[in-house]
Amino acid sequence: METRANFIIIGLFAIFGVLGGLGFFVWLSSVQIDRQWAQYGILFDNVSGLDQSADVLFNGVGVGRVVGIRIWEKDPSKVYVAIEIDSNTPIAVDTVAQLESQGVTGVAYIALSGGSPNAERLTPELEGPPIIPSRQSSFQSLVSSAPDLLGDATALLKQLEKLTGPENQEYVRRILQNIDAATAGLDTALQDFSDISTSLRRAADEITQFTDGLDILRDSAQTTLGNADTSLATITDTFETANQTLDALQPTITRANEVLAEVQSLMENDLPPLADGLQTTLQNADTALGSANDAFARADGIMASDLGPVLSDTQQAMAAFRETMTTLNADIPGILTDLRAATAEGRGAIGAAGPGIRDFSRLASEARTLVRTLNDLARNINQNPTGFLLDNRVPEYRR
Repeated sequence: METRANFIIIGLFAIFGVLGGLGFFVWLSSVQIDRQWAQYGILFDNVSGLDQSADVLFNGVGVGRVVGIRIWEKDPSKVYVAIEIDSNTPIAVDTVAQLESQGVTGVAYIALSGGSPNAERLTPELEGPPIIPSRQSSFQSLVSSAPDLLGDATALLKQLEKLTGPENQEYVRRILQNIDAATAGLDTALQDFSDISTSLRRAADEITQFTDGLDILRDSAQTTLGNADTSLATITDTFETANQTLDALQPTITRANEVLAEVQSLMENDLPPLADGLQTTLQNADTALGSANDAFARADGIMASDLGPVLSDTQQAMAAFRETMTTLNADIPGILTDLRAATAEGRGAIGAAGPGIRDFSRLASEARTLVRTLNDLARNINQNPTGFLLDNRVPEYRR
């Protein structure tokens, strides 16, 4: 048996054990010694399920607890609930308290909500803590309306009992019999419906084919309209080109009219004197031929006496000249006739002389050339018929 003990260690252990136990109980009771609390009051119509020490939540955050529940002295229909919350909780004049139920357990607690940032803080009243306005929660509404709900449920059950009475049961039995009779021909109705569905499907197929044909017809119509538009555009361009061509031909037509006027003036003014001059020239040619015949007679005498060696050559030349003059004398009336006919035709073709203007001008030019040539020929014969016929060269005599 130990005779000495260390009382100091035992005493310290006892002290630490007591302090630890006190700390544990303080932690267990959620007591915070250094925390400041603010008290508020809340008025409810009914606080069923709410006990002292119930939690107080502000927007879902625990801020305090219920410290007292009593009937309010000023209005016995109200229940005054005293709460103690953290003094830093922003309780404003628009903060609202509701009695809510927690989870499945149904433990009631007080929920604070609301409070805008610019709202004023709720201040204490003269007679006690400030009063936070309350609002009936959905849980309280359900609890308060439970008696009414039970009454309505009872009335509903009574009506259901009447509905399922013997008389209505007979009605239901008849309805079921009618349904059974109606469903007996359901197979036939379904078969008929199947036939109708088949007919509708065929009709739908035919409609589809018809619409496909309409699509083809629409495409053809669009193509035709496109071709028509192209043709119209081409015709429009052709008309515009024709108008431009007519505008461009207008000066040519004007010039053709002027040329026709000049041709008409030529036919009326120049051709008659030209024909008269040609006739005079032919007369002069006849006179010249007469003179030539006289010269030929004299030349025959000379050639008979002096020009014996060249007689045969001269006779041949004279014979050729006579033939030429005879041919010319025979052709001159035909030329005059042709010239007069050409003049008449030219006058008749003035309206359509566009293509023949150049030929007629060429004919007139050639006629002038012919007249000048005949005049020169007649003049040479009149001036020197012997020189014209026998040439001016000295004949060479052969001995």
